Amino acid sequence: VALAFWLLRYDIARRRIKAGGQARFTALCLLSGYGWLAIAGLLAIRYPGQLAGPYYDALLHAIFLGFVFTMIFGHAPIVFPAVLQRPLPYRPRFYSHLLLLHITLAVRIAGDLLLSMSLRQWGALLNALVVLLFLGNTVAALVAGAKGERSYREREMAG
Repeated sequence: VALAFWLLRYDIARRRIKAGGQARFTALCLLSGYGWLAIAGLLAIRYPGQLAGPYYDALLHAIFLGFVFTMIFGHAPIVFPAVLQRPLPYRPRFYSHLLLLHITLAVRIAGDLLLSMSLRQWGALLNALVVLLFLGNTVAALVAGAKGERSYREREMAG
């Protein structure tokens, strides 16, 4: 919990949120990821010693989907071009997988905490679909970048 609040307070993402385009998207991913890290910490405090069951599921998914996947979402437009040697133009549609991840993860964790198997299962299914949406959005942006399309920011600046 302390680490999450320290990151929320001191990370440069707080200043980058005011920028536009990819910088704002990355900053929002980081800051929301820190929020999920804080939630995971609070779950660990509230339900200590859980090694199985719905409370453990909530904790693990707050960390690995909430924190880790928002870090992946936020860093993908930076890391993929470096690794793949292909441009990955920022697209506003990247917000779709970020927003849907938060919504579906909240459903899943609510199902865990309310002991509702139905909510938990719907959240889990929708979480998987969001990861596929992320992959689809990323591949589409890579294809667009490979075709030499200018990034959203370049088009915006060109007028």
